[in-house]
Amino acid sequence: MTSATTALATYLFTRLHQLGVKNVLGVPGDFNLLLLDFVEAFDGLNWVGFCNELNAAYAADGYARVKKHPAALVTTFGVGELSALNGISGSHAEYVPIVHIVGTSGRPVAENQIMVHHANPGKNGGGPDHSVYRMASEPFSCAHEYITDPAKAADQIDYVISEVVKQSMPGYIFLPVDMVTKKVDAERLSIELDLEIKNPNAEAENSIVSEILEAIYASKRTSVVVDVLTERHNARELAQELVRKTKSHAFTTPMGKGLIDETDAQFVGLYNGELSRGGVSDAVVGSDLVIDVGPMFSDSNTGGFTRKVESEKNVILHPDYISVRGKTYKGVHFLPVLKKLVAQIDASKVTSAGEKPTIAPLEDVKCDTDISHTDFVKALSKFAQPDDIVLIESGTCQFGSPDVDTKENTRWITQIYYSSIGFTLPAMVGAGIANRELEKQGRVLLVEGDGSAQMTIQELGTAVRQGLTPVVFLLNNSGYSIERAIWGPEQSYNDICPDWQWTKIFEVFGGVEGKTCKHVRVETREELDKVITSEEIKNPDKAILVEVILDKFDYPWRLTEQVRIMSGKNMNLYKKYAAEKGEVCIERTAY
Repeated sequence: MTSATTALATYLFTRLHQLGVKNVLGVPGDFNLLLLDFVEAFDGLNWVGFCNELNAAYAADGYARVKKHPAALVTTFGVGELSALNGISGSHAEYVPIVHIVGTSGRPVAENQIMVHHANPGKNGGGPDHSVYRMASEPFSCAHEYITDPAKAADQIDYVISEVVKQSMPGYIFLPVDMVTKKVDAERLSIELDLEIKNPNAEAENSIVSEILEAIYASKRTSVVVDVLTERHNARELAQELVRKTKSHAFTTPMGKGLIDETDAQFVGLYNGELSRGGVSDAVVGSDLVIDVGPMFSDSNTGGFTRKVESEKNVILHPDYISVRGKTYKGVHFLPVLKKLVAQIDASKVTSAGEKPTIAPLEDVKCDTDISHTDFVKALSKFAQPDDIVLIESGTCQFGSPDVDTKENTRWITQIYYSSIGFTLPAMVGAGIANRELEKQGRVLLVEGDGSAQMTIQELGTAVRQGLTPVVFLLNNSGYSIERAIWGPEQSYNDICPDWQWTKIFEVFGGVEGKTCKHVRVETREELDKVITSEEIKNPDKAILVEVILDKFDYPWRLTEQVRIMSGKNMNLYKKYAAEKGEVCIERTAY
C-alpha cells in the first residue's frame, strides 16, 4: 500500500496550524509567491501582508507574545529576509518564538551560482553565493534548516518548529521555490510533536527541588521576583502559585510587569535595583530569601546593574541554569523544576513574609507643558482595565510606564532589552491580530513617542485594513527625547520632521473619521482626564489616536537616574580601559 503524501508547503502550514497559528504574517516576493498560494488555499489560515519585512517581523513578535506560541513569518530571498533580520534579532534577544520561512532561489539556480536578482554578486568573479544570507541569519536563530531533499523535509520542519517552541526563540526554514510542491509523508501529521521541555536528569531535578524547599522552609521573609522569561515559557500561573504557596512578598521587573496581579494582596511593587520606588528595594534586599523566576539581568531591567541580592540568599530559576544560594547547575531548565517545586511545597512549613511594605508615591513634576510624564503615568493608571494588552515603545515612556498601576490579567509588552525604536507600533498590529484570534475582550493599548512612530507609522494602515481597534497614545515631545536625556539635548540630530498632523494620521492610511477611526489632541491635564474617562475610548469600537503634548526636556525620573548610574559605571570602565591601552580618555556622560 502506498503511503499518503502531501505537498511540502501543506505539511509545513499544517504543522503551524496545529500549534494554533491562524494568521501568517509577511511580505510577498518573487521567491515566496507559490508558497503564499498554499496559505491562501489553506482552510483555517489567513494571510496578513505588511508594508515591509522589518515591520512584519516586529508584528510577528507582538503576535507571538500574546498567543504564547510561535508566530509564522514569510519573507523572500535576500532583500526580504535581511530587512526582517533586525526584528528577528530582537526576538532572539528577548526570547520570542517565531518560525521565519524564507522563500529562496531554486536549487539548480543556487547550485549553479546564477546571478538572479536579489543575489549578492560574490567575490573574485566566482559567481553569487546564494547561501550567504542564510549565514547572516544563523546567529539569530535557535534552529536553522535549508530544505533541499523531500525525504528529509518533514524531519527538518518538525525539528525547527520543536526547537522554536522549546527554546522560545526564532528559527529559520529556507524553502527553495522548486521544493514547495514536492511530496512528503502526510501520515506523520497525525503524530503530535513532542514539545515538552525536559531535563536529562530527573534525579538532579529532585535534588535541586529539595535544596530550594529547604531554603524556603528556613526563610522567615521570602520575596519572589517574577520576570519576563516566566512568560516566555508559559509559567505565569506557576509563578503566581509559587507566590501564594510561599506566602511571600511578590515583585515584578520592568520586563516582567503585569506577570503578577498588581491588585493582589501579596504584590509589593516593581523591583529595578536602585531605580525602584521608595521601599521596594529595601523590601527585596532585606529578605531572607529571594527567588528570581525567569530573570533577564540586562541594564535597564536591573536599574543599571544595581541589584543588591546576595547570592547566598538567592535562588535563580532560568531557562539555561538553576542557582541555589550560590551553587549553580548549568544546563538545567527551570520549567520542570518549577512544576515540581510548586507541587511539593508544604504550606504548613512556610512562614509568611509578613506585612506588606509601604511604597513611596509618585512625586509631581513641573515642566513647560501642562502635562508631564508623571501626569500621563497617573492618567494611564486611571485608564487601566483588567485584561488590557499594553504596548510601550522604547523611549522616554519606557522609563515612566513602570509606575503605571495595572489591573488583573494585564499583558505588558515592551522591548526594554533590545530596544529597537519603532518596534512597538507594528507589534501592536500583531498583538491585535492575536487578541482577535483568542476572542479576548481586553483592549489593545499603545504608548508611542512621536520619534519612534515616524519610523514604522505606515502599519497604521494595516491596523485599519484588519479592522483593529487599538487606542494609541502618541506622546508628542518633539523628537528623540530619550536621546536628549542621554546626550545632546539641544543637538539637531535629536530633532525629527516637525509638524506632522497626527490628528489626521489614521485617515491618511485609510481610516474614516468617526467610523473606523477617531483622533484627539490634548494639551492640558483636564483635557487628558476628559478623554480617558469618555466611554468611546474606555471601550473602543474603532481605532483611536490620542496625541498628548509633552515637554521635550521632561524626562521620567527613572530615565534620568538610569543615565546617571550607567554614565558613571561606563566612564570608570572607559578610563580603566584607556589607561591600560595608554590612551587619553575623553570624558562624556552618554552610554
